[in-house]
Amino acid sequence: MTTTQETRVFAGVTLIDTPIVRAALEFARAHHDPMSFHHIYRSWIFGALIASKIPVYESVDFEVHAVSAILHDLAWDCTSVYATNDKRFEVDSANAAREYLKREVPEFDQRQLQMVWDSIALHTTPSIAQHKEMEVALCHMGITGDFLGSGLPGGLITKEEHSAIVKELPLLDFKDSVKKLLCALCKHKPETTYDNFLRDFGERFVDGYSMESKTSVDILMRALD
Repeated sequence: MTTTQETRVFAGVTLIDTPIVRAALEFARAHHDPMSFHHIYRSWIFGALIASKIPVYESVDFEVHAVSAILHDLAWDCTSVYATNDKRFEVDSANAAREYLKREVPEFDQRQLQMVWDSIALHTTPSIAQHKEMEVALCHMGITGDFLGSGLPGGLITKEEHSAIVKELPLLDFKDSVKKLLCALCKHKPETTYDNFLRDFGERFVDGYSMESKTSVDILMRALD
């Protein structure tokens, strides 16, 4: 679906540049505040940068990777039109991305749609994402790169590369804003957080949040009584 000619350079990184990718960017821009939009944009760029340094990623469907990274946080704000009361934000975001693509990108086949869904739904679950298709693993790595920067294992992002990208897409109070978004999920839909990393934010920062009787051990032991 993609060709080597359909690219552009941003902050020194070569990015795929197709109508599908451009439309996804505009869709994301319309559904995010500036901080979140910069985050998803940087996540895509860091993924592309990482791919350029690992030969095996030359065969990645870069359109799938781009769309996955760009649409990966559509529901991390619990006030989003895509946020439900009963699903993890990753699943809500994956569902929203899939519905958008089914509606707007008929060129994507079922496998591509599934890879986008998996990339988004698993982007906070490295123990699974890194063993899935390369597109899924790369999406996770790029998103992680936006949080860790040059601290990403393997030296895949240099301080200079990180600075160049952040200069073009500033952090905009990234740390505190992410904390507020994740804590809001713990406060307003706690039942979606007990089995994943969000519970750490809930236990540390959200008054009234409790894991009492909700751990896997509690659930299994009750079931086996």
